[in-house]
Amino acid sequence: MTAKQTRSSRNRNTPRKPSPGSLGEMLDDAGFQPLGRRIKISERDVVKESPPPEWVGPVAEFLWSALPDPATGQWDHLFISAFESACQTLVALGEAAKALGGSIKASAHPALPATLPRWDDVATIVVSLAAQVNLLEYRHFTGARARPSPTGLRPSNIRAAHGCGPAYLAPEAFGVFESLDLVLGARWTEQAETILWRDAPDEWGIDFTEDRRFTIARDIALASVPDDVAERLEASAVITEESIVEWLEVAATHAPTTKTRDDALKSLRFWSRWNLNQLFFRRWRLHDGWLSGREAERTLLIEHDSLSLNMAGEFAARHLPHAPFLFE
Repeated sequence: MTAKQTRSSRNRNTPRKPSPGSLGEMLDDAGFQPLGRRIKISERDVVKESPPPEWVGPVAEFLWSALPDPATGQWDHLFISAFESACQTLVALGEAAKALGGSIKASAHPALPATLPRWDDVATIVVSLAAQVNLLEYRHFTGARARPSPTGLRPSNIRAAHGCGPAYLAPEAFGVFESLDLVLGARWTEQAETILWRDAPDEWGIDFTEDRRFTIARDIALASVPDDVAERLEASAVITEESIVEWLEVAATHAPTTKTRDDALKSLRFWSRWNLNQLFFRRWRLHDGWLSGREAERTLLIEHDSLSLNMAGEFAARHLPHAPFLFE
């Protein structure tokens, strides 16, 4: 009599034993265990590299054309901050390499790095370089104290908008400004406003330190100081007696004239403020607050960044009130 087949035995999948000498037997001997499913690779599973931002090409072309060219195959920043930042940007974009004496030279094989510099830093540098070489000229904005004579000035072709004043922009610079979304339809865009805070044109007379976006960013910075930043802040706020003595000893050896304790304090306070500013140049941004060490690697050093300079002073006045030399 044949045994009755149960439901469980009918549904059980009994694996077939591989034939002797077959690939299946070899895999069994090796202890191979099947996953029980097939892995399908489709075009959707392949990770495709994102194209670079549209501004990369126009920015590189603009920076090369605007920098002083001594016709030696190298470009020198002449220790002018706008030129220094432009050279730094070309290196960060893989377009140039550092050369001796603070200059740069074009890369033999330009290639974009895996990590690009921050858009807001690049945009700020383009704006300041354009202003430095007179491709961008700010015009009087209603409410500004200074009112220069318009005689001999080229008429503005960028209209005031979003808190930004009028300006003249040379035709050859329109492309790069538009690629960075700073100008649209001959008007400043909304995102251009805080970029232009960093250049702070006198002709517009804008006090952004009273703007709510600035004060909120200041309060957030005060409430969220990272530990490593806090250590550097405290170091900037303290001038020890040992530092004063050491400074005077060095001055006695190298200075052409006799230096006093007041000279030492003045110099040490200057460098303390310089260190504070450098911290904000590298580790803080208006829309992001404090940056991590890794995030800071994408920043570009902009020594004339009015936004960071003002934030450093406003922050120090509240966080380090015992060190007035940092904000007065």
